[in-house]
Amino acid sequence: MKTNEVIETLKTRRSTRSYSSQQVSGEDLETILDAATYAPNGMGAQTWHFTAVHNADKLKELNERVKGAFAKSDDPELRKQGKGASFCCYYHAPILVIVSNEPEEDWAGQDCATALQSIFLAARSLGIDSCWINQPALTC
Repeated sequence: MKTNEVIETLKTRRSTRSYSSQQVSGEDLETILDAATYAPNGMGAQTWHFTAVHNADKLKELNERVKGAFAKSDDPELRKQGKGASFCCYYHAPILVIVSNEPEEDWAGQDCATALQSIFLAARSLGIDSCWINQPALTC
């Protein structure tokens, strides 16, 4: 079977749920976000938005909002997570990239998903781990 760097990146990308506190360099972040803009998207409109959060206080605030929403959930498992002292929706990663879009945009969800896949693959190609999380989108 043939292989190359792209195929190996696809095969070796994994969701990581444990991170060091080492920050992603500005150059690496710029490279990753630039790669995301090349993702397939509806009609080439590129209506997505990328928000990089690396301020520790803002990350903690986001996590508290998610935990608060979970604590009020009808789902017993989410309630348990929301009340857990150690729960962290972003797994203590030093940076969180939020990909968003206008809900009324055609293909908004699909466009964000393809951009996220490009982010994950670009990060992996630079030796940076990542993980898809949905909690902020569901609760904030």
